[in-house]
Amino acid sequence: MSESPLLLVIDVGNTNTVFGVFREGEDTPDFHKRTVTRRDRTSDELGLFLKGFLTQENVKADRVKKAIYSSVVPSLNPIVERMLEDWFDVNPLRVHYQMNLNFGISYPRPFEIGADRLVNAAYCAKTYPGKKAILVDLGTATTFCVISEKPEYVGGVIAPGLKISMDALTRNTAQLPPIVFGSPKRVLGESTVESIQAGFFFGWIGLLKEIVRAIKEEHPGDYVVVGTGGLVTTIHASHNQVFDEIDPMMTLKGLKILADLNA
Repeated sequence: MSESPLLLVIDVGNTNTVFGVFREGEDTPDFHKRTVTRRDRTSDELGLFLKGFLTQENVKADRVKKAIYSSVVPSLNPIVERMLEDWFDVNPLRVHYQMNLNFGISYPRPFEIGADRLVNAAYCAKTYPGKKAILVDLGTATTFCVISEKPEYVGGVIAPGLKISMDALTRNTAQLPPIVFGSPKRVLGESTVESIQAGFFFGWIGLLKEIVRAIKEEHPGDYVVVGTGGLVTTIHASHNQVFDEIDPMMTLKGLKILADLNA
């Protein structure tokens, strides 16, 4: 890797925090790292973790010249900012609805839109210019965002997340074991584990397809349906009738787009 200045992007989610590093002029991260979001983590703990990650990638911390972060955990915002200031001497940019997003917001309460959804919408506005899009993020919550061809953020849907639903089933039943989400061989399970896997896999396929169908019925048009999130690859590989395209790196790429827009 050349000694060009680097952009650090951080996506603070309810379950995981993801770091990505971009070289100047690049639209895809050179590398990224995921860690569990801990609300009790100090700025120094976070700084040590991030510096260790960069060291593993043979990157000196002083090459990080800019940083941007999105967060849906407000209590961690000052921790992230202090970490970046103390460990990297960088004044970070925080994603919010009043910044330059490169799209409009047709939404009565724009301050309620999650930062991660703004980031994904920015990705869409640049990647699919002139097209209507439905962005589906399979995160802690399952979210749907609709972007018009203008582009403009029109509205969205929030449903329970797949993993927290699986955890809730195990936690609130006496005899159902925890499972790993995957694509089942058949819809009728021949064991308890297979039955749970089928219920979640086909149940979530149904949820995704029905909400997309209802959006298209209520707001007719030719949409591109784009998926992201930790489990999107598994679903798309096994059942490709839900998404037109997927990009597991959507949020990191969207952060890069917003960093460039607000430089």
